[in-house]
Amino acid sequence: MRRVGTPTIALLLVAGAMLRGQSSIPVQFSTATPAQKAPNDPKPQVVVNVPRLKALVEAAEKAIKVEGEEDWDAASDLTGSAEVLIADWPDGELKKPEILALLDRLQQVQKQLDEDEEAATPPAEQGIKVPEEVISLSGEDLRAEMEKVKAAEKGAVFDFPIDLNDKVLSILHTFTTTKRGFTENALSRASQWLPMIRQVFAEEGIPQDLAFLAVIESGFRNEAKSRAAAVGMWQFIRSTGRIYGLTGNAWIEERRDPVKATRAAARYLKRLYQVSGDWYLALAGYNAGPLTPERAVQALGTRNYWDIYRSRFLRNETKNYVPSLCAAILVGRFPERYGLNVMQLRPYAFEPVEIERQTSLSVIARLASTDIGTLRELNPELLRATTPPGHYTLRVPPGLAAPTARALARLPSQQLLDFKSYLIRPGDTLAKVAARFKVTQDDLLAANDLAPSQFRKGRRIQVPPPSAIPIDDRDLLTKDERSKILGDQPLPSLPSVPILQGAESPKPPASPQNSTLPSSDAMVPAVAPLTEPAPPSAAAAISPSAPKFHIVKRKETIYSIATRYGTTVSLVRRWNHLTSNKLRLGQRLKVSAP
Repeated sequence: MRRVGTPTIALLLVAGAMLRGQSSIPVQFSTATPAQKAPNDPKPQVVVNVPRLKALVEAAEKAIKVEGEEDWDAASDLTGSAEVLIADWPDGELKKPEILALLDRLQQVQKQLDEDEEAATPPAEQGIKVPEEVISLSGEDLRAEMEKVKAAEKGAVFDFPIDLNDKVLSILHTFTTTKRGFTENALSRASQWLPMIRQVFAEEGIPQDLAFLAVIESGFRNEAKSRAAAVGMWQFIRSTGRIYGLTGNAWIEERRDPVKATRAAARYLKRLYQVSGDWYLALAGYNAGPLTPERAVQALGTRNYWDIYRSRFLRNETKNYVPSLCAAILVGRFPERYGLNVMQLRPYAFEPVEIERQTSLSVIARLASTDIGTLRELNPELLRATTPPGHYTLRVPPGLAAPTARALARLPSQQLLDFKSYLIRPGDTLAKVAARFKVTQDDLLAANDLAPSQFRKGRRIQVPPPSAIPIDDRDLLTKDERSKILGDQPLPSLPSVPILQGAESPKPPASPQNSTLPSSDAMVPAVAPLTEPAPPSAAAAISPSAPKFHIVKRKETIYSIATRYGTTVSLVRRWNHLTSNKLRLGQRLKVSAP
Protein backbone atom coordinates (compact mmCIF):
# COMPACT_ATOMS: atom_id res chain seq x y z
CA MET A 1 0.00 0.00 0.00
CA ARG A 2 1.21 3.45 -0.82
CA ARG A 3 2.50 5.67 1.92
CA VAL A 4 0.27 8.68 2.59
CA GLY A 5 2.30 11.85 2.50
CA THR A 6 5.59 10.41 1.11
CA PRO A 7 6.06 11.82 -2.38
CA THR A 8 8.54 10.69 -4.98
CA ILE A 9 11.43 13.10 -5.44
CA ALA A 10 11.65 12.53 -9.19
CA LEU A 11 9.71 15.76 -9.65
CA LEU A 12 12.86 17.80 -10.11
CA LEU A 13 14.76 15.28 -12.19
CA VAL A 14 14.63 14.19 -15.82
CA ALA A 15 12.88 10.79 -16.15
CA GLY A 16 12.00 8.49 -19.07
CA ALA A 17 10.02 9.06 -22.20
CA MET A 18 6.52 10.58 -22.19
CA LEU A 19 3.62 8.17 -21.88
CA ARG A 20 1.25 7.50 -24.73
CA GLY A 21 -1.60 9.97 -25.22
CA GLN A 22 -4.83 9.43 -23.33
CA SER A 23 -7.98 8.43 -25.17
CA SER A 24 -11.06 9.46 -23.31
CA ILE A 25 -14.80 9.58 -23.61
CA PRO A 26 -15.82 13.11 -22.61
CA VAL A 27 -18.70 12.20 -20.31
CA GLN A 28 -18.98 13.61 -16.80
CA PHE A 29 -21.48 12.58 -14.15
CA SER A 30 -20.70 15.32 -11.65
CA THR A 31 -23.64 17.62 -11.00
CA ALA A 32 -21.48 20.33 -9.50
CA THR A 33 -17.77 20.87 -9.16
CA PRO A 34 -16.11 22.84 -6.35
CA ALA A 35 -14.01 25.84 -7.18
CA GLN A 36 -10.99 24.77 -9.19
CA LYS A 37 -8.58 27.58 -8.45
CA ALA A 38 -7.03 28.88 -5.29
CA PRO A 39 -5.86 32.49 -5.17
CA ASN A 40 -2.19 33.18 -5.56
CA ASP A 41 -1.66 34.41 -2.03
CA PRO A 42 1.86 35.52 -1.15
CA LYS A 43 3.75 32.80 0.71
CA PRO A 44 5.25 33.52 4.10
CA GLN A 45 8.98 33.62 4.71
CA VAL A 46 10.44 30.19 5.38
CA VAL A 47 13.71 28.99 6.83
CA VAL A 48 15.76 26.84 4.42
CA ASN A 49 17.48 24.32 6.68
CA VAL A 50 19.95 22.61 4.34
CA PRO A 51 21.95 20.91 7.15
CA ARG A 52 18.75 19.35 8.47
CA LEU A 53 17.87 18.04 4.99
CA LYS A 54 21.38 16.64 4.56
CA ALA A 55 21.19 14.89 7.94
CA LEU A 56 17.85 13.29 7.04
CA VAL A 57 19.13 12.10 3.66
CA GLU A 58 22.31 10.62 5.14
CA ALA A 59 20.33 8.89 7.91
CA ALA A 60 17.89 7.44 5.34
CA GLU A 61 20.78 6.16 3.22
CA LYS A 62 22.39 4.61 6.27
CA ALA A 63 19.15 2.88 7.28
CA ILE A 64 19.08 0.84 4.04
CA LYS A 65 22.82 0.57 3.42
CA VAL A 66 23.70 -2.84 4.85
CA GLU A 67 22.00 -5.71 3.05
CA GLY A 68 20.13 -7.97 5.44
CA GLU A 69 20.08 -5.29 8.15
CA GLU A 70 17.94 -2.68 6.42
CA ASP A 71 15.57 -0.60 8.55
CA TRP A 72 12.91 0.20 5.97
CA ASP A 73 10.52 1.71 8.52
CA ALA A 74 13.13 4.20 9.73
CA ALA A 75 14.07 5.06 6.14
CA SER A 76 10.42 5.67 5.30
CA ASP A 77 10.00 7.99 8.27
CA LEU A 78 13.18 9.87 7.39
CA THR A 79 12.15 10.40 3.76
CA GLY A 80 8.72 11.54 4.94
CA SER A 81 10.32 14.02 7.34
CA ALA A 82 12.54 15.30 4.52
CA GLU A 83 9.49 15.87 2.31
CA VAL A 84 7.71 17.78 5.05
CA LEU A 85 10.85 19.83 5.65
CA ILE A 86 11.17 21.02 2.03
CA ALA A 87 7.43 21.35 1.40
CA ASP A 88 7.38 25.14 1.71
CA TRP A 89 10.87 25.93 0.36
CA PRO A 90 10.86 28.43 -2.53
CA ASP A 91 11.52 27.12 -6.04
CA GLY A 92 14.69 29.18 -6.30
CA GLU A 93 16.17 27.35 -3.31
CA LEU A 94 15.15 23.93 -4.60
CA LYS A 95 17.01 24.55 -7.87
CA LYS A 96 20.34 25.21 -6.19
CA PRO A 97 22.96 22.58 -7.09
CA GLU A 98 23.64 21.43 -3.52
CA ILE A 99 19.91 20.94 -2.83
CA LEU A 100 19.30 19.21 -6.17
CA ALA A 101 22.08 16.80 -5.29
CA LEU A 102 20.40 15.98 -1.97
CA LEU A 103 17.04 15.53 -3.69
CA ASP A 104 18.69 13.17 -6.16
CA ARG A 105 20.03 11.04 -3.31
CA LEU A 106 16.66 11.15 -1.59
CA GLN A 107 15.03 9.96 -4.80
CA GLN A 108 17.33 6.93 -4.86
CA VAL A 109 16.28 6.02 -1.30
CA GLN A 110 12.63 6.49 -2.25
CA LYS A 111 13.09 4.27 -5.30
CA GLN A 112 14.54 1.49 -3.15
CA LEU A 113 11.67 1.83 -0.69
CA ASP A 114 9.14 1.56 -3.50
CA GLU A 115 10.86 -1.49 -4.95
CA ASP A 116 11.03 -3.17 -1.56
CA GLU A 117 7.38 -2.39 -0.86
CA GLU A 118 6.23 -3.86 -4.16
CA ALA A 119 8.37 -6.98 -3.67
CA ALA A 120 7.36 -7.56 -0.05
CA THR A 121 3.63 -6.85 -0.24
CA PRO A 122 1.58 -9.93 -1.23
CA PRO A 123 -0.92 -9.48 -4.09
CA ALA A 124 -3.90 -9.84 -1.74
CA GLU A 125 -2.67 -6.87 0.27
CA GLN A 126 -1.93 -4.74 -2.79
CA GLY A 127 -5.56 -5.14 -3.80
CA ILE A 128 -6.67 -2.86 -6.60
CA LYS A 129 -3.52 -0.73 -6.59
CA VAL A 130 -1.55 -3.11 -8.79
CA PRO A 131 -1.39 -1.33 -12.17
CA GLU A 132 -0.46 -4.40 -14.20
CA GLU A 133 -3.71 -6.08 -13.15
CA VAL A 134 -5.81 -3.37 -14.83
CA ILE A 135 -6.93 -4.53 -18.29
CA SER A 136 -7.26 -1.58 -20.67
CA LEU A 137 -10.52 -1.66 -22.62
CA SER A 138 -11.00 -0.43 -26.16
CA GLY A 139 -13.51 -0.53 -28.98
CA GLU A 140 -16.68 -2.51 -28.34
CA ASP A 141 -15.62 -3.51 -24.82
CA LEU A 142 -15.23 0.14 -23.87
CA ARG A 143 -18.61 1.10 -25.30
CA ALA A 144 -20.28 -1.86 -23.57
CA GLU A 145 -18.78 -0.83 -20.22
CA MET A 146 -19.97 2.73 -20.79
CA GLU A 147 -23.54 1.56 -21.45
CA LYS A 148 -23.43 -0.56 -18.28
CA VAL A 149 -22.33 2.43 -16.23
CA LYS A 150 -24.98 4.69 -17.72
CA ALA A 151 -27.68 2.16 -16.85
CA ALA A 152 -26.35 1.59 -13.32
CA GLU A 153 -25.88 5.25 -12.43
CA LYS A 154 -28.99 6.65 -14.12
CA GLY A 155 -30.49 9.40 -11.98
CA ALA A 156 -27.64 9.38 -9.45
CA VAL A 157 -26.26 12.59 -7.98
CA PHE A 158 -22.62 12.73 -6.93
CA ASP A 159 -20.83 15.35 -4.84
CA PHE A 160 -17.44 14.42 -6.35
CA PRO A 161 -16.57 15.09 -10.01
CA ILE A 162 -16.28 11.84 -11.98
CA ASP A 163 -14.75 11.75 -15.48
CA LEU A 164 -15.87 8.72 -17.46
CA ASN A 165 -12.90 7.98 -19.68
CA ASP A 166 -11.15 4.79 -20.74
CA LYS A 167 -8.99 4.75 -17.59
CA VAL A 168 -11.96 4.87 -15.21
CA LEU A 169 -14.00 2.37 -17.22
CA SER A 170 -11.09 -0.08 -17.44
CA ILE A 171 -10.53 -0.03 -13.67
CA LEU A 172 -14.29 -0.31 -13.08
CA HIS A 173 -14.27 -3.42 -15.27
CA THR A 174 -11.42 -4.81 -13.15
CA PHE A 175 -13.38 -4.19 -9.93
CA THR A 176 -16.27 -6.32 -11.20
CA THR A 177 -14.22 -9.11 -12.81
CA THR A 178 -10.65 -10.02 -11.77
CA LYS A 179 -10.90 -8.04 -8.50
CA ARG A 180 -14.51 -8.97 -7.79
CA GLY A 181 -13.74 -10.82 -4.55
CA PHE A 182 -11.66 -7.97 -3.16
CA THR A 183 -14.34 -5.44 -4.09
CA GLU A 184 -17.15 -7.43 -2.49
CA ASN A 185 -15.18 -7.92 0.74
CA ALA A 186 -14.14 -4.26 0.91
CA LEU A 187 -17.69 -2.98 0.33
CA SER A 188 -19.07 -5.44 2.88
CA ARG A 189 -16.71 -3.97 5.47
CA ALA A 190 -17.62 -0.49 4.23
CA SER A 191 -21.25 -0.97 5.29
CA GLN A 192 -20.03 -0.93 8.90
CA TRP A 193 -18.08 2.32 8.56
CA LEU A 194 -19.84 4.45 5.93
CA PRO A 195 -22.42 6.10 8.23
CA MET A 196 -19.67 7.35 10.56
CA ILE A 197 -17.36 8.39 7.70
CA ARG A 198 -20.09 10.30 5.90
CA GLN A 199 -21.00 12.17 9.05
CA VAL A 200 -17.36 13.17 9.70
CA PHE A 201 -16.81 14.21 6.07
CA ALA A 202 -20.00 16.28 6.16
CA GLU A 203 -18.85 18.01 9.36
CA GLU A 204 -15.47 18.77 7.77
CA GLY A 205 -17.03 20.08 4.56
CA ILE A 206 -15.61 17.66 1.99
CA PRO A 207 -17.50 15.45 -0.51
CA GLN A 208 -19.00 12.41 1.16
CA ASP A 209 -18.29 10.27 -1.90
CA LEU A 210 -14.62 10.49 -0.87
CA ALA A 211 -15.50 7.88 1.76
CA PHE A 212 -14.81 5.24 -0.91
CA LEU A 213 -11.15 6.27 -0.92
CA ALA A 214 -10.78 3.70 1.88
CA VAL A 215 -11.49 0.98 -0.71
CA ILE A 216 -8.29 2.00 -2.48
CA GLU A 217 -6.20 2.57 0.64
CA SER A 218 -7.01 -0.38 2.89
CA GLY A 219 -10.23 -2.13 1.88
CA PHE A 220 -11.78 -0.51 5.01
CA ARG A 221 -9.47 -2.38 7.41
CA ASN A 222 -8.26 -0.57 10.53
CA GLU A 223 -5.55 -3.16 11.09
CA ALA A 224 -4.02 -2.64 7.63
CA LYS A 225 -0.30 -1.90 7.59
CA SER A 226 1.84 -1.49 4.51
CA ARG A 227 5.47 -2.52 4.18
CA ALA A 228 6.33 1.17 4.41
CA ALA A 229 4.64 1.41 7.85
CA ALA A 230 1.51 3.22 6.67
CA VAL A 231 -1.17 2.19 9.19
CA GLY A 232 -4.94 2.07 9.47
CA MET A 233 -7.98 2.53 7.29
CA TRP A 234 -6.57 5.75 5.79
CA GLN A 235 -2.93 4.57 5.63
CA PHE A 236 -1.16 7.39 7.48
CA ILE A 237 2.57 7.23 7.88
CA ARG A 238 3.84 8.28 11.28
CA SER A 239 4.98 11.81 10.36
CA THR A 240 1.74 12.81 8.60
CA GLY A 241 -0.31 11.24 11.38
CA ARG A 242 1.53 13.31 13.97
CA ILE A 243 0.77 16.51 12.05
CA TYR A 244 -2.94 15.71 12.15
CA GLY A 245 -3.07 14.73 15.81
CA LEU A 246 -2.72 10.93 15.63
CA THR A 247 -0.40 9.82 18.41
CA GLY A 248 1.11 6.45 19.16
CA ASN A 249 2.98 4.81 22.00
CA ALA A 250 3.36 1.41 23.61
CA TRP A 251 -0.34 1.41 24.57
CA ILE A 252 -2.29 2.95 21.66
CA GLU A 253 -1.95 3.59 17.92
CA GLU A 254 -4.42 6.28 16.93
CA ARG A 255 -3.83 5.71 13.21
CA ARG A 256 -5.93 2.57 13.83
CA ASP A 257 -8.71 4.57 15.53
CA PRO A 258 -11.55 4.68 12.95
CA VAL A 259 -13.08 7.94 14.17
CA LYS A 260 -9.92 9.93 14.85
CA ALA A 261 -8.16 8.70 11.71
CA THR A 262 -11.22 9.47 9.59
CA ARG A 263 -11.32 13.03 10.86
CA ALA A 264 -7.57 13.38 10.29
CA ALA A 265 -7.99 12.06 6.72
CA ALA A 266 -10.83 14.52 6.08
CA ARG A 267 -8.71 17.44 7.28
CA TYR A 268 -5.69 16.30 5.30
CA LEU A 269 -7.79 15.98 2.13
CA LYS A 270 -9.36 19.38 2.73
CA ARG A 271 -5.92 20.86 3.27
CA LEU A 272 -4.63 19.40 0.00
CA TYR A 273 -7.68 20.75 -1.85
CA GLN A 274 -7.20 24.21 -0.36
CA VAL A 275 -3.61 24.23 -1.58
CA SER A 276 -4.25 22.79 -5.06
CA GLY A 277 -7.77 24.07 -5.81
CA ASP A 278 -8.62 20.80 -7.60
CA TRP A 279 -9.84 17.52 -6.14
CA TYR A 280 -7.93 15.33 -8.60
CA LEU A 281 -4.67 17.11 -7.79
CA ALA A 282 -5.48 16.86 -4.07
CA LEU A 283 -5.87 13.09 -4.38
CA ALA A 284 -2.60 12.78 -6.27
CA GLY A 285 -1.02 14.63 -3.35
CA TYR A 286 -2.68 12.29 -0.85
CA ASN A 287 -1.17 9.29 -2.59
CA ALA A 288 2.25 10.60 -3.61
CA GLY A 289 2.75 13.56 -1.28
CA PRO A 290 1.74 17.23 -1.56
CA LEU A 291 4.82 18.24 -3.55
CA THR A 292 4.27 15.84 -6.44
CA PRO A 293 1.30 17.49 -8.20
CA GLU A 294 2.52 21.02 -7.45
CA ARG A 295 5.92 20.40 -9.05
CA ALA A 296 4.17 18.90 -12.07
CA VAL A 297 1.87 21.93 -12.34
CA GLN A 298 4.81 24.30 -12.25
CA ALA A 299 6.79 22.30 -14.82
CA LEU A 300 3.93 21.75 -17.28
CA GLY A 301 2.03 25.02 -16.81
CA THR A 302 -1.34 23.30 -16.46
CA ARG A 303 -3.62 22.29 -13.60
CA ASN A 304 -5.49 19.72 -15.70
CA TYR A 305 -4.96 16.37 -14.01
CA TRP A 306 -5.22 14.38 -17.25
CA ASP A 307 -2.48 16.49 -18.84
CA ILE A 308 -0.28 15.69 -15.85
CA TYR A 309 -1.36 12.03 -16.11
CA ARG A 310 0.26 11.82 -19.55
CA SER A 311 3.52 13.30 -18.28
CA ARG A 312 6.51 11.71 -16.59
CA PHE A 313 5.80 13.41 -13.25
CA LEU A 314 3.47 10.73 -11.80
CA ARG A 315 4.39 7.14 -11.13
CA ASN A 316 1.99 4.47 -12.37
CA GLU A 317 0.38 3.88 -8.99
CA THR A 318 -0.48 7.56 -8.63
CA LYS A 319 -1.78 7.70 -12.21
CA ASN A 320 -4.19 4.86 -11.39
CA TYR A 321 -5.14 6.36 -8.02
CA VAL A 322 -7.67 8.97 -9.21
CA PRO A 323 -9.41 6.78 -11.81
CA SER A 324 -9.50 4.00 -9.18
CA LEU A 325 -11.36 6.29 -6.80
CA CYS A 326 -13.82 7.32 -9.53
CA ALA A 327 -14.47 3.65 -10.26
CA ALA A 328 -14.76 2.82 -6.54
CA ILE A 329 -17.39 5.55 -6.09
CA LEU A 330 -19.42 4.28 -9.04
CA VAL A 331 -19.41 0.65 -7.96
CA GLY A 332 -19.59 1.47 -4.24
CA ARG A 333 -22.77 3.50 -4.51
CA PHE A 334 -24.76 0.77 -6.30
CA PRO A 335 -22.89 -2.54 -6.02
CA GLU A 336 -25.98 -4.63 -6.68
CA ARG A 337 -26.42 -2.95 -10.08
CA TYR A 338 -23.00 -4.29 -11.05
CA GLY A 339 -23.86 -7.81 -9.94
CA LEU A 340 -21.82 -7.72 -6.71
CA ASN A 341 -22.90 -9.58 -3.57
CA VAL A 342 -22.29 -7.25 -0.61
CA MET A 343 -23.20 -8.19 2.96
CA GLN A 344 -24.67 -5.43 5.11
CA LEU A 345 -22.91 -5.36 8.48
CA ARG A 346 -24.14 -3.64 11.60
CA PRO A 347 -23.08 0.04 11.55
CA TYR A 348 -20.29 1.04 13.93
CA ALA A 349 -22.04 2.15 17.11
CA PHE A 350 -20.79 2.73 20.64
CA GLU A 351 -21.13 4.67 23.86
CA PRO A 352 -18.15 6.31 25.57
CA VAL A 353 -17.08 5.47 29.10
CA GLU A 354 -14.54 7.64 30.92
CA ILE A 355 -11.86 5.42 32.47
CA GLU A 356 -9.93 7.36 35.09
CA ARG A 357 -7.20 4.80 35.82
CA GLN A 358 -5.52 2.09 33.83
CA THR A 359 -7.87 -0.90 33.71
CA SER A 360 -7.65 -4.34 32.12
CA LEU A 361 -10.10 -5.07 29.32
CA SER A 362 -10.95 -8.38 30.96
CA VAL A 363 -12.17 -6.47 34.03
CA ILE A 364 -14.21 -4.02 31.93
CA ALA A 365 -15.67 -6.85 29.82
CA ARG A 366 -16.84 -8.62 32.97
CA LEU A 367 -18.41 -5.47 34.40
CA ALA A 368 -20.05 -4.56 31.07
CA SER A 369 -21.39 -8.10 30.46
CA THR A 370 -19.58 -8.31 27.14
CA ASP A 371 -16.34 -9.90 25.93
CA ILE A 372 -12.79 -8.71 25.22
CA GLY A 373 -13.22 -9.31 21.49
CA THR A 374 -16.08 -6.83 21.32
CA LEU A 375 -14.10 -4.20 23.20
CA ARG A 376 -11.15 -4.70 20.84
CA GLU A 377 -13.42 -4.31 17.80
CA LEU A 378 -14.79 -1.04 19.16
CA ASN A 379 -11.33 0.20 20.21
CA PRO A 380 -8.89 -1.05 17.54
CA GLU A 381 -6.34 1.60 18.57
CA LEU A 382 -5.60 -0.32 21.80
CA LEU A 383 -2.40 -2.34 21.42
CA ARG A 384 -2.67 -4.21 24.72
CA ALA A 385 -5.42 -5.90 26.70
CA THR A 386 -5.67 -2.82 28.89
CA THR A 387 -6.45 0.86 28.67
CA PRO A 388 -3.45 3.23 28.83
CA PRO A 389 -2.29 4.54 32.21
CA GLY A 390 -4.31 7.53 33.33
CA HIS A 391 -7.53 8.88 31.84
CA TYR A 392 -8.90 7.24 28.70
CA THR A 393 -12.23 7.33 26.85
CA LEU A 394 -13.22 3.74 26.08
CA ARG A 395 -15.99 2.73 23.67
CA VAL A 396 -18.47 0.09 24.81
CA PRO A 397 -21.56 -1.34 23.09
CA PRO A 398 -24.64 0.95 23.09
CA GLY A 399 -26.59 0.85 26.30
CA LEU A 400 -23.69 -0.36 28.46
CA ALA A 401 -21.94 2.92 29.29
CA ALA A 402 -23.94 3.83 32.40
CA PRO A 403 -23.88 0.39 34.11
CA THR A 404 -20.19 -0.02 33.26
CA ALA A 405 -19.31 3.37 34.74
CA ARG A 406 -21.27 2.59 37.93
CA ALA A 407 -19.61 -0.80 38.31
CA LEU A 408 -16.13 0.70 37.80
CA ALA A 409 -16.82 3.36 40.41
CA ARG A 410 -17.61 0.67 42.98
CA LEU A 411 -14.59 -1.50 42.16
CA PRO A 412 -11.52 -1.15 44.44
CA SER A 413 -8.49 0.25 42.63
CA GLN A 414 -6.41 -2.86 43.36
CA GLN A 415 -8.88 -4.93 41.32
CA LEU A 416 -8.66 -2.82 38.13
CA LEU A 417 -5.65 -4.64 36.70
CA ASP A 418 -4.70 -8.22 36.06
CA PHE A 419 -1.05 -7.34 35.52
CA LYS A 420 1.70 -9.83 36.15
CA SER A 421 3.80 -9.36 39.21
CA TYR A 422 7.56 -9.42 38.62
CA LEU A 423 10.38 -9.57 41.17
CA ILE A 424 13.48 -7.70 40.01
CA ARG A 425 16.35 -10.18 40.06
CA PRO A 426 20.12 -9.74 40.36
CA GLY A 427 21.52 -8.57 37.05
CA ASP A 428 18.23 -7.04 35.91
CA THR A 429 18.44 -3.49 34.62
CA LEU A 430 15.63 -1.11 33.77
CA ALA A 431 16.47 -1.38 30.07
CA LYS A 432 16.52 -5.19 30.11
CA VAL A 433 13.19 -5.55 31.91
CA ALA A 434 11.51 -2.91 29.71
CA ALA A 435 12.78 -4.63 26.55
CA ARG A 436 11.72 -8.04 27.84
CA PHE A 437 8.11 -6.91 28.33
CA LYS A 438 8.00 -4.53 25.31
CA VAL A 439 7.34 -1.31 27.20
CA THR A 440 9.37 1.86 27.42
CA GLN A 441 11.56 2.49 30.44
CA ASP A 442 9.61 5.63 31.29
CA ASP A 443 6.30 3.77 31.10
CA LEU A 444 7.53 0.95 33.33
CA LEU A 445 8.69 3.45 35.94
CA ALA A 446 5.55 5.55 35.73
CA ALA A 447 3.21 2.55 35.94
CA ASN A 448 4.86 1.64 39.27
CA ASP A 449 5.43 5.27 40.37
CA LEU A 450 9.18 4.71 40.65
CA ALA A 451 12.27 6.82 40.08
CA PRO A 452 15.16 5.19 38.16
CA SER A 453 17.17 4.95 41.36
CA GLN A 454 14.35 2.93 42.98
CA PHE A 455 14.51 0.22 40.31
CA ARG A 456 16.66 -2.34 42.10
CA LYS A 457 16.75 -6.04 42.86
CA GLY A 458 14.28 -7.38 45.38
CA ARG A 459 11.51 -4.91 44.46
CA ARG A 460 8.27 -6.33 43.08
CA ILE A 461 6.73 -4.43 40.15
CA GLN A 462 3.57 -4.75 38.08
CA VAL A 463 4.00 -5.50 34.36
CA PRO A 464 1.13 -5.08 31.86
CA PRO A 465 0.11 -7.97 29.58
CA PRO A 466 1.89 -8.35 26.23
CA SER A 467 0.48 -6.68 23.15
CA ALA A 468 -1.93 -8.71 21.04
CA ILE A 469 -0.38 -7.18 17.89
CA PRO A 470 3.19 -6.14 17.06
CA ILE A 471 4.19 -2.78 18.49
CA ASP A 472 6.53 -0.57 16.51
CA ASP A 473 9.92 -0.73 18.21
CA ARG A 474 10.32 3.03 17.79
CA ASP A 475 7.45 3.53 20.25
CA LEU A 476 9.55 1.71 22.84
CA LEU A 477 12.64 3.88 22.52
CA THR A 478 13.65 6.49 25.04
CA LYS A 479 13.64 10.10 23.92
CA ASP A 480 17.44 10.11 23.57
CA GLU A 481 17.42 6.93 21.47
CA ARG A 482 14.68 8.26 19.24
CA SER A 483 16.50 11.55 18.70
CA LYS A 484 19.50 9.69 17.27
CA ILE A 485 17.27 8.34 14.50
CA LEU A 486 14.80 11.12 13.75
CA GLY A 487 16.52 14.10 15.35
CA ASP A 488 15.38 16.04 18.38
CA GLN A 489 13.58 18.80 16.52
CA PRO A 490 9.86 19.47 16.14
CA LEU A 491 8.30 18.35 12.87
CA PRO A 492 8.54 21.16 10.27
CA SER A 493 5.29 22.62 8.96
CA LEU A 494 3.63 21.88 5.63
CA PRO A 495 2.98 24.69 3.11
CA SER A 496 0.72 27.53 4.17
CA VAL A 497 -2.95 27.09 3.30
CA PRO A 498 -4.46 29.79 1.08
CA ILE A 499 -8.13 30.50 1.80
CA LEU A 500 -10.40 29.90 -1.15
CA GLN A 501 -12.34 32.91 -2.34
CA GLY A 502 -15.91 33.00 -1.12
CA ALA A 503 -15.57 30.19 1.42
CA GLU A 504 -13.37 29.05 4.25
CA SER A 505 -13.35 25.45 3.07
CA PRO A 506 -14.62 23.44 0.11
CA LYS A 507 -18.30 22.58 0.47
CA PRO A 508 -19.90 19.64 -1.30
CA PRO A 509 -22.84 20.65 -3.48
CA ALA A 510 -26.25 20.01 -2.03
CA SER A 511 -28.26 17.26 -3.66
CA PRO A 512 -31.41 18.48 -5.39
CA GLN A 513 -34.72 17.53 -3.84
CA ASN A 514 -35.71 15.48 -6.89
CA SER A 515 -32.59 13.30 -6.68
CA THR A 516 -33.30 9.69 -7.55
CA LEU A 517 -30.71 8.30 -5.13
CA PRO A 518 -32.10 5.42 -3.09
CA SER A 519 -32.74 6.15 0.55
CA SER A 520 -30.03 3.71 1.64
CA ASP A 521 -27.45 5.86 -0.12
CA ALA A 522 -28.50 9.15 1.44
CA MET A 523 -26.63 10.79 4.27
CA VAL A 524 -26.97 8.51 7.31
CA PRO A 525 -26.21 9.98 10.74
CA ALA A 526 -23.91 7.89 12.88
CA VAL A 527 -25.74 5.65 15.30
CA ALA A 528 -23.63 6.81 18.20
CA PRO A 529 -22.44 10.31 19.06
CA LEU A 530 -18.85 11.05 18.10
CA THR A 531 -17.75 12.38 21.44
CA GLU A 532 -13.99 12.01 21.13
CA PRO A 533 -12.03 15.24 21.35
CA ALA A 534 -11.28 16.11 17.73
CA PRO A 535 -7.66 16.14 16.59
CA PRO A 536 -6.19 19.58 16.01
CA SER A 537 -7.27 21.24 12.79
CA ALA A 538 -4.94 21.66 9.85
CA ALA A 539 -4.40 25.28 10.77
CA ALA A 540 -3.73 24.39 14.39
CA ALA A 541 -1.21 21.78 13.31
CA ILE A 542 1.01 24.39 11.70
CA SER A 543 0.37 27.52 13.73
CA PRO A 544 2.40 28.49 16.78
CA SER A 545 0.51 28.38 20.07
CA ALA A 546 1.11 29.04 23.74
CA PRO A 547 2.17 26.11 25.93
CA LYS A 548 -0.50 24.29 27.93
CA PHE A 549 -0.42 23.81 31.70
CA HIS A 550 -2.07 21.30 34.02
CA ILE A 551 -2.77 21.41 37.77
CA VAL A 552 -2.02 18.06 39.41
CA LYS A 553 -5.08 16.45 41.01
CA ARG A 554 -5.41 13.66 43.53
CA LYS A 555 -4.28 10.19 42.33
CA GLU A 556 -2.75 11.58 39.13
CA THR A 557 0.70 10.39 38.07
CA ILE A 558 3.15 11.93 35.69
CA TYR A 559 2.43 9.14 33.21
CA SER A 560 -1.34 9.60 33.32
CA ILE A 561 -0.90 13.34 32.72
CA ALA A 562 1.53 12.79 29.85
CA THR A 563 -0.83 10.28 28.23
CA ARG A 564 -3.79 12.61 28.62
CA TYR A 565 -2.03 15.38 26.70
CA GLY A 566 -0.50 13.10 24.07
CA THR A 567 3.11 13.55 25.14
CA THR A 568 5.74 11.52 26.99
CA VAL A 569 7.01 11.34 30.55
CA SER A 570 10.48 12.39 29.38
CA LEU A 571 9.18 15.58 27.79
CA VAL A 572 7.05 16.50 30.80
CA ARG A 573 10.06 16.05 33.06
CA ARG A 574 12.25 18.10 30.74
CA TRP A 575 9.74 20.96 30.35
CA ASN A 576 9.28 21.19 34.13
CA HIS A 577 12.93 20.47 35.13
CA LEU A 578 11.86 17.44 37.20
CA THR A 579 14.45 15.02 38.53
CA SER A 580 11.95 12.27 39.40
CA ASN A 581 8.40 11.17 38.68
CA LYS A 582 7.09 12.41 42.04
CA LEU A 583 4.37 15.09 41.86
CA ARG A 584 2.69 17.32 44.43
CA LEU A 585 -1.05 17.89 44.73
CA GLY A 586 -1.79 21.26 43.11
CA GLN A 587 1.54 21.39 41.25
CA ARG A 588 1.42 23.35 37.98
CA LEU A 589 2.96 21.43 35.08
CA LYS A 590 3.75 22.50 31.55
CA VAL A 591 2.30 19.75 29.35
CA SER A 592 3.08 21.08 25.86
CA ALA A 593 5.77 23.13 24.20
CA PRO A 594 4.85 26.18 22.11
